[in-house]
Amino acid sequence: MAQAPQFDWYLADWLKTLRVKQAKLMELADWDKRKTSELVNGKQRYNRDIVNEAAAALNLQPYELLMHPQDAMEIRQLRQSIALAAQRRGDYDPRPEDGTNTDPAETPTRKRNAG
Repeated sequence: MAQAPQFDWYLADWLKTLRVKQAKLMELADWDKRKTSELVNGKQRYNRDIVNEAAAALNLQPYELLMHPQDAMEIRQLRQSIALAAQRRGDYDPRPEDGTNTDPAETPTRKRNAG
């Protein structure tokens, strides 16, 4: 008997890490019970829209769902540490140059010289 395909994202791991039940995800993402169950159990393919919906529902970045939660959390901590170190050195400007990202941990920039 052929085994059901398993798709390569970490939705179930994130639910466990965040202590979110499938029923809550179903409510937050506005998915039906079958879709939620199949996505969580790796029985349904996901696409960009589904990843974006799940990420928004769980307050994550979409790419984080493609990573094990521990790896994503380590990257978050690293970014926070880098931003804090740069801020302490005075090299950190929390305002993005192009206005596309408001998360200072995502886009640390050097201050411009005024002269």
